[in-house]
Amino acid sequence: MLNGNIPSSLGNLSNLESLDLSYNKLSGEIPQQLAQLNFLQSFDISHNSLTGPILQRKQLNTFDNCSFVDNPGLCRKPLSRKCENLNASPPQSSAAGDEDGSRSTIEFDRKFVMVGFISGLVVGFSLGDIFIMRRKCWLVKILRRPVRRMRRGSGNN
Repeated sequence: MLNGNIPSSLGNLSNLESLDLSYNKLSGEIPQQLAQLNFLQSFDISHNSLTGPILQRKQLNTFDNCSFVDNPGLCRKPLSRKCENLNASPPQSSAAGDEDGSRSTIEFDRKFVMVGFISGLVVGFSLGDIFIMRRKCWLVKILRRPVRRMRRGSGNN
């Protein structure tokens, strides 16, 4: 749920090997300082509202299209959108994208809740059935025992 610009101070983390900022509400351009991350092996800024050209330097050249998708304002390789087309067609408003993203997140959470609820019901009924069956067996064993009857009037008053 990060929003705003990507901090340029991330470029100071020189030994950073993995950076995943996907599925947030980040906006603005990719900071030039990120091109200085020489050890970066994994990079993902997809599904944000970033704009501007993708930096064509050092490590950032090695990442494929998947690292940048669903950022309507980004342009240049590895994306198919050229930067000169960016001025002709402005990026989509982020309000529509945020609503869709919120809905899919809510639906995603509902699925987990439903799976958990149904799993809980199944486990609960199974354990309840086992408990009831064992109690029933215990009750049957008690009832089948010979009952010792006390004799009344046998003289022990």
